[in-house]
Amino acid sequence: MKIKSFAASLLTVASLTLVTLGSTSNVQAASVATQAVSGVLYINNASGAQIYGTPTKENGIATTGASLVNNSSWKYNKATSVNGELFYAVGKNQWIKASDTSSQPITQATKVNKVMYVKANGQVNTYSSAGNGYYTGTVIGGYGYNVSSSTTDANGQTWYQVGQNQWVPGQYMSDDNVTQTLTMNATAYDPAVLGSNMGYSGVAANLSKFPKGTHLRITDGNGKTYDRVVNDTGMFAYSNPNQLDIAMPNSEALSFGRQNVTVEVLG
Repeated sequence: MKIKSFAASLLTVASLTLVTLGSTSNVQAASVATQAVSGVLYINNASGAQIYGTPTKENGIATTGASLVNNSSWKYNKATSVNGELFYAVGKNQWIKASDTSSQPITQATKVNKVMYVKANGQVNTYSSAGNGYYTGTVIGGYGYNVSSSTTDANGQTWYQVGQNQWVPGQYMSDDNVTQTLTMNATAYDPAVLGSNMGYSGVAANLSKFPKGTHLRITDGNGKTYDRVVNDTGMFAYSNPNQLDIAMPNSEALSFGRQNVTVEVLG
């Protein structure tokens, strides 16, 4: 990514037409203390980073009405704190909030327009960007959220954007409404061996725990996923609410054995 300097880019970015701060008294006001630092930062705000004028002891800091576009990179040479918030100088009399930036480039996001559900028993943290952002709030397990973008961070983790500066790790998001996640014990059986024609789309469960028709997504210890609907109850499952018996061909059932599985109940 080509790094911009504010002075070189001022004439090429229409949104950077600057306005004078509120009153002429600001020009004469004493500036706050600054620290000489330097480096490169990246705008990490989907709405862009507001540009502020030079902070003063008398009047604090005021926006200029201009902004820097998301995911652009800028050199800075000063830092200061105003009311406990950190600001960086990216040009003469041009300051931006540290909270609108990242120290690393932001991966390009893909536009998404759909509802996804949080698959967690409780709350999941949201962050200002994918992979390296700061904490911005939470989303609630079992609730659906409008997803506007998705991206992949440097570690290959998928992230979904559910609001401005609100990114959720993909492991907690699902196209399905996961109403409950739990660990259970499972075995496998072939209905055909028992003379049944029910096929392999079902799973036997304790019907007081999972009534017939309950949609389950079952993940075994090797990461293989079975999408099943409760349609039967076996003798063991009948007496043990933490037991499932998954329908599959006999050759697979024999190698499946007995193991702990992760079960997601889909609403």
